[in-house]
Amino acid sequence: MDGHRVCFLPSGLSAEVEAGTLLWDAARELGLGIETICGGRASCGKCKVRVLEDGDEHGVDSSAAHLSAPSADEVSAAERGLLADGERFSCQARVEGDVLVYLPEESRVGRPVVLKAARERSVDISPAIRKYYVELPPPTLDSQAGDWERLGAELEQRFGLRETCIDVTVLQGLATTVRADKGAVTATVWSDREVIRVEPGYSERAYGLAVDLGTTTIAAYLCDLATGELLATASMLNPQIEFGEDVMTRISSASAGGHGAEMQRLVVNALGSLARDTALQASIAADDVAEMVVVANTAMHHMFLGLDVKSLGLVPFAPSISHSVDIKARDLGLAILPSANVHVLPVEAGFVGADNVGVLIAEEPYGRDEIQLIIDVGTNAELLLGNRERMLSASCPTGPALEGASIKFGTRAAEGAIDKVRIDPDTLEVRFTVIGNPKWSNELEPHEIGARGLCGTAVIDAVAEMFGAGIVEKNGRVNVELESRRLRDAGKGGREFVIAWAEQTAIGEDITVTQGDVRAMQLAKGALYAGSQLLLRRLGVEKPDRVVLAGGFGSVIDRERALRIGMFPNCPLENVSAVGNAAGDGARMALLSRTKRAEAERQAREVEYVELTNEPGFQESFIAATLLPHESDS
Repeated sequence: MDGHRVCFLPSGLSAEVEAGTLLWDAARELGLGIETICGGRASCGKCKVRVLEDGDEHGVDSSAAHLSAPSADEVSAAERGLLADGERFSCQARVEGDVLVYLPEESRVGRPVVLKAARERSVDISPAIRKYYVELPPPTLDSQAGDWERLGAELEQRFGLRETCIDVTVLQGLATTVRADKGAVTATVWSDREVIRVEPGYSERAYGLAVDLGTTTIAAYLCDLATGELLATASMLNPQIEFGEDVMTRISSASAGGHGAEMQRLVVNALGSLARDTALQASIAADDVAEMVVVANTAMHHMFLGLDVKSLGLVPFAPSISHSVDIKARDLGLAILPSANVHVLPVEAGFVGADNVGVLIAEEPYGRDEIQLIIDVGTNAELLLGNRERMLSASCPTGPALEGASIKFGTRAAEGAIDKVRIDPDTLEVRFTVIGNPKWSNELEPHEIGARGLCGTAVIDAVAEMFGAGIVEKNGRVNVELESRRLRDAGKGGREFVIAWAEQTAIGEDITVTQGDVRAMQLAKGALYAGSQLLLRRLGVEKPDRVVLAGGFGSVIDRERALRIGMFPNCPLENVSAVGNAAGDGARMALLSRTKRAEAERQAREVEYVELTNEPGFQESFIAATLLPHESDS
């Protein structure tokens, strides 16, 4: 096929691509991140680009006619005012000639703020990995025992390890290793039954990596397996995000879209990169990582293991496997010790995965008398409710609004994103902060702010503040009678409220909260509240004794404002706490403790999963919960 040149501004990166290549794919090949929420279905409106006609300065004979004709989705978007003249969706426009493309600020993927910090947790140190030092006698003509037989005999005689085996890759280099230091070796043994590494001489340190594989972000924690010490952490966006931000879009991309193998490769490479990053911080090599523990929601779990995810998108959402999985790193292509074991915690159900099990064993609500409601907030929020008597779990499809997606000016929690909003109830004037600058907007000159959009915490703040100031009514409608310079008509979309004026932004236009944005937040928080209420009803109690917000996003939510709009059941504010990335903490605990792994397996089977969509009255509860704060308080 004929090749055409595509050049992207302001980066200036260019490439020769085949005719028919999507602009989205051309940008991706160059390493340019373009916002995409819908996985290339032209429904999110986030991947807008503009074709420049004058490309002589860059040596490109550019023209809008050098792209395929606008798709039906683009025509519809233009009619609704979502696409201006000269703008195209990069997921729809195909290259048919040389083009110079401008990538606007709001369409670029910013460097995310990944809130996956580790907390101190108490756990017994009993890892699956142990190291044993032995001094083998030299072989003689009188003994026909091989190197492995002699090593195995020493492990049994000195340490009581019976019927051990040796990984084939270790066996292949055993002769050289044994003779490197006159028979003195250190054997690394997994689960008291398999030798996965043999080093010459004495070596006492062993390392493991705990990974929280999230839909949006991935976090890795490098630990000393002997002491439990956290040595290094690293995090990154899940690179699968280019195939869609929510779980269902990923499932569709993997199955119907045929991208499953590529999506697995992306995430495996990402984990290898995090292993290298953490190893570099600790001044060790990546192949010193002798074990990995992974937690993930069920869809990410299946994609990581290369399992078919099609069944997860169809009722009854049955997973391929529910129990924990142990698999060799080399079988997954992971860039750590090839013979290392990768332990993936069990899943509870189709949409309550190993990450929720990580939260479960980290918080241990099953060992308490008080009734706890644990909410792992995200695109697909997960709920845990109960105490030592009974535990329930459920999944709430909150949608991407809580992470700033499906919002007109929504953006990820990256530098420049508005993260806090306050509205004066008397004047309706606004002040806000952006990530990367602790000062409030009223303390800065407009050009110093550079706001790019609203991240999830800002949307929660804004709706809560608008409700408190009377800008939004209890039914979610933006007040049509209120007068303010910040309130204006937005056509068929209803009214909108200005949070940041154009001169305060990096995108050159006002950042607003629209009627549609309020509705999206109502749906998200309504799902959380209705799910919580149905679990309370199933448990036979009116309210929880304590509400725990888990996850990186949950740790930065303003609890008072979340309670104001009814994100969770009424609870004294002092009994609402955030615990950070509990799923990652659970992964670390399982890495360091075989007892915790057994506990995870047991609790995953004992917790009762409730499919909310099958619960009588869920739809009615959901509709009632979309009110602000909810029906019982309306």
